[in-house]
Amino acid sequence: MNALTTDNSVSTPEPEYSGPHKWQVKPWAKLVRRALRQREYSRWVEQYCTPLTVHGRERLNHLYGPAIFIANHQSHMDTPVIMESLPEHLKDNFYFGAAADRWFVKGKKKLILQPWYQSLALGNFPIVRGGGSKTLEYGRWLLSQGCNICIFPEGTRATTDELGEFRHGVSLLARAARVPVVPVVMKGLRELRPKGAKEVVPGPVSATILDPVYLTNDLTVEASTKLLRDIMNKEFGQTIQLPERQKDSTTTEEDAHYNKAA
Repeated sequence: MNALTTDNSVSTPEPEYSGPHKWQVKPWAKLVRRALRQREYSRWVEQYCTPLTVHGRERLNHLYGPAIFIANHQSHMDTPVIMESLPEHLKDNFYFGAAADRWFVKGKKKLILQPWYQSLALGNFPIVRGGGSKTLEYGRWLLSQGCNICIFPEGTRATTDELGEFRHGVSLLARAARVPVVPVVMKGLRELRPKGAKEVVPGPVSATILDPVYLTNDLTVEASTKLLRDIMNKEFGQTIQLPERQKDSTTTEEDAHYNKAA
């Protein structure tokens, strides 16, 4: 019920959230998610990412988890591109942190906005923006189950050509759980569907998977967060690299140098 405030304005009731749902890690849920992967992920990449070029997938050949993946946030196409960029052995055990106020609010009518569907079909789990350390508890639990999770440390989609400031949640979680952080840098997605746009325009997209970063207690949380952002920023500043057959004379070669924290 809405309550009248003392200045005669009407306050907005707090949204009611649903989730997280621990059953999403059960074998039956993983089977359902695998069956729905083409519908919820692959088809969008096939339709709009022309082409999707993945660099560094071989860096994950011997990584099974648990691990924290981080990526720059450009559009609603981010998660399909990340899923399509992964090797097959990681896809069934991969979960995305998603804004609770967007994807886990009770009472939505569309199927895609049903919290249970987000958990089951897309492998998402809710993150409450500004929720402090409590919002990391479920991510910590997933890691304890041997799962891989993906978090967007900028918190919101980028609207410029620079990475936004990173929040400290990933550093706190990685140090506490003693798991590697895998940076993924995506380019081209903001042009496909900029923030606020309703239509998706096909175009070239690239995803570069960088070396896993192992954060140690020798670094402060602030320094750890800066390190992760600096590593991604170096790659983010490079020109998008297309397959040989689609390059033109103006395309520059992408740096093959990646930083790694021991």
